Amino acid sequence: MNRYKRKMSRTLGLTLSLSAAAMALLPAGIGTAQEGGAEPASIVGQALAAPAADAADVPTASAAVYKDLFSVTKIGSYSEGITNKDGGVAEIVKYNRDNGRFYLVNGSGNPPSLDIVKLAEGQMVKEKQIDIRALAEQESGFLYGDLTSVDINTAAGRVFAAVQAKGAGDPGRILELDYEGKLIRTYEAGSQPDMVKSTPDGRYVLTANEGEPREAGIDPEGSVTIVDRQSHSVRHAKFDDPSIIDDLVHIRGDADAKGLITGPGTKERALTDLEPEYIALSGDAATAYVTLQENNAVAELDIASGKFLSVKGLGFKDFSKPENALDLLKDGKISLENVPFFGQYMPDGIASFQAGGKTYLITGNEGDATDFPGRKNGSTVKDLKAALDPNSAAAKFLNGTTVYDKVEASSDMAKDGIYMYGGRSFSVWDAASMKQVYDSGSGFERITAERLPNNFNASNDKPDMDSRSPKKGPEPEDVKIGHVGDRTLAFIGLERVGGVMTYDVTNPEDARFVNYTNTRDFGAGDPLASDTAPEGIEFISAADSPTGQPLLLVAFEVSGTVGVLQLNATRVTLDRSDIALTAGGDAASLKATVAAGTYGSDNGAVTWTSSAPDIASVDGSGKVTGHKAGTAVIRAVSADGYGAAEAAVKVAAATPTPSGTPTPSGTPTPSGTPTPTATPAPSATPAPSATPAPSASSSPSAVPTASPAPTPSPSAPLFRDISGHWASDSIRQASAQGLLTGYADGSFRPNEPVTRLELTVMLLRAMGVKEPGPAGASGFSDGASIPAWGRAFAAEAAKRGLVSGYEDGSFRPEQRVTRAELAVLLSRAAGLESGKAAASGFSDAALIPAWARAAAASAQAAGLLQGREGGRFAPAAQTTRAEAAVVLLRLLQLPQQGR
Repeated sequence: MNRYKRKMSRTLGLTLSLSAAAMALLPAGIGTAQEGGAEPASIVGQALAAPAADAADVPTASAAVYKDLFSVTKIGSYSEGITNKDGGVAEIVKYNRDNGRFYLVNGSGNPPSLDIVKLAEGQMVKEKQIDIRALAEQESGFLYGDLTSVDINTAAGRVFAAVQAKGAGDPGRILELDYEGKLIRTYEAGSQPDMVKSTPDGRYVLTANEGEPREAGIDPEGSVTIVDRQSHSVRHAKFDDPSIIDDLVHIRGDADAKGLITGPGTKERALTDLEPEYIALSGDAATAYVTLQENNAVAELDIASGKFLSVKGLGFKDFSKPENALDLLKDGKISLENVPFFGQYMPDGIASFQAGGKTYLITGNEGDATDFPGRKNGSTVKDLKAALDPNSAAAKFLNGTTVYDKVEASSDMAKDGIYMYGGRSFSVWDAASMKQVYDSGSGFERITAERLPNNFNASNDKPDMDSRSPKKGPEPEDVKIGHVGDRTLAFIGLERVGGVMTYDVTNPEDARFVNYTNTRDFGAGDPLASDTAPEGIEFISAADSPTGQPLLLVAFEVSGTVGVLQLNATRVTLDRSDIALTAGGDAASLKATVAAGTYGSDNGAVTWTSSAPDIASVDGSGKVTGHKAGTAVIRAVSADGYGAAEAAVKVAAATPTPSGTPTPSGTPTPSGTPTPTATPAPSATPAPSATPAPSASSSPSAVPTASPAPTPSPSAPLFRDISGHWASDSIRQASAQGLLTGYADGSFRPNEPVTRLELTVMLLRAMGVKEPGPAGASGFSDGASIPAWGRAFAAEAAKRGLVSGYEDGSFRPEQRVTRAELAVLLSRAAGLESGKAAASGFSDAALIPAWARAAAASAQAAGLLQGREGGRFAPAAQTTRAEAAVVLLRLLQLPQQGR
């Protein structure tokens, strides 16, 4: 929903009606097609038609069947006790796995607040209300305007809230809070921050600043604010480089005397015309992808440099294609048809996921008209058709008919056709090229027609059928990604008719429908009071869920409610979570129990895999055999892929025969580990002290409080947070090799940055140093601050020349390692020749510091380091723990003479 319209409605004194069931539990399953757990009713093999429709109005393609693969059940509800037809009551919701609470944006409350609610089944009650206006206005001179977004970062232990200023052109604020809502710090954002997003490691916090022309004569610059919490610095990335903006990006032109924009503008207007809406991150969290809704585009931002790399237009959806049929007429009928019109995708929500080593984006193609004082582009077919090119398909189609006169369309597009707002769909895009690889076509309208024929294309403030057909139909808005078992699911909220669509996007080019659930009560006496207008969605994995099943939190901004939806997918459990074996000894068996999803036909079979089959293999019956000392993870996945469970296996070395040479039982030697004699000679060129970021010790919250232990865990950890991660296999293998460990809470935290001490220990282990001798004098000026578990490793690394101190002689154990520093350390560990800086071929090679250029080239040539998306080296980007696992395995695979 347009937050400007909602905000203005509040300013004009819109009254908020008290819900009759304030703070009470709404009955589970209200308005759903899955009530009572029965299979949903659907019109199978029949024409889609409301009771008043004529079958002749329905295209033949409408006989498609959309069957739920599993049910989604509402198990809990929370209500703010107020409603607002213009939204904003329960707008954005985020879950905090550290304390089991969710944090809810209520920008329409009095006072506007961030509410903290304990997640539970059944009725939920607000535990705490944070007065955001009061916190924001503690800063002298700042006048509160609106609360728009919240984000939770468990790595930093912080909550971030985006607050807009009262003045349309004034800078907003980012509030950094602790979990209890205490204000820690305030940062200045750009104009009208609409969404806040933090990187997984907690270092960077970003806001998408819309910069809309909400007041006559004021058109602020759109931007993305980047806060670096290590240095507490703030930058604002702006659209001041027309050369990176492609020709498909829609830039609005001048308005006529009536305020109507009648044509496109030039790229020089981009600075103020581009309006950031929502942010998603790449797998390595180095790149941000930003939707520019009104401009029908997505911008790519390099976070470390604070520069936009590209702005790419999304093109148009062709509604003349059979798969894109839609209902355009408010006539009380369900009449999906093809017309020679185009849809501007204009996405609001955006989310990212990894598949096949690539980053993909999903977008909710909502659409949005410009409607501000003196500047608007909302029009109708009636007002546009006279100016159409008479030879265009749209002009010929509309000639002599007034049937489509009330269809909403944009006034500032080319005259070769009718360009409507939104795609009434979700799309999957290849992030590197922004090429569309999938679109749901007319699926949303077909599914809602099957499930809700009497309320098809209803609006969010009244249940009347067909009211939104001439506009944007079901209006998909927020999108989220979740990993369930071995599958990747996309969740899309439909703002108008309501409900959440679920699609399986594991294969991005062949997504499939999984479920549609709508908990709105269309017959309620108060049409605003029942789960109306889903604005924000939050996915909770099975590992973090209090029920053991994946959950969705859905914030309904009109009804002021939050629904807790449980995904009743297949569930796999194992009879034991860990196994101890001896290499060459007796095998052990695992038994898997499969509880099929509600509508599943799972036969109880599972597929067994081992993360390290050379250490412990598993056969098709679950029999696990140990082969050599080490650790492995055995994984069982259900036949439909939606259920998975893991068990850790530790294999001890076989008892040696008298003639053999015993291997110390406490120190298994990883396969392929180099001997200490291959240690490289000391390098004489330490990295300049100006390159590293400030020590993390100045910002304790940015650094994990639990450091990995210096020795491997006694059994391969399950690592509850790596399922579906692009580096999950490498992480498991590196752990099984004894190169790295996880945290005490069972997590690995793959996207967090690796520290200087952690990487030093990892590299020494890969070089065959499992237990260094007693810690001698390291020679570092801050030697006393090096944790006891890593002190001997730091001294050993200094002795071998693997690491050297900074200009002040310090080691800085908690310093995060940049990619440039990683190249130098890898080159030293591998003993690579780095005397000459060969051409690296990286698109940003000129940004690699001189002291790291040769090492980067050598590490690339040896296959140790590769470029990131877009062929960039990203020298200033932090090295994540996942990346460390990958390069460690590559290091082990180098020929012995190369190390």
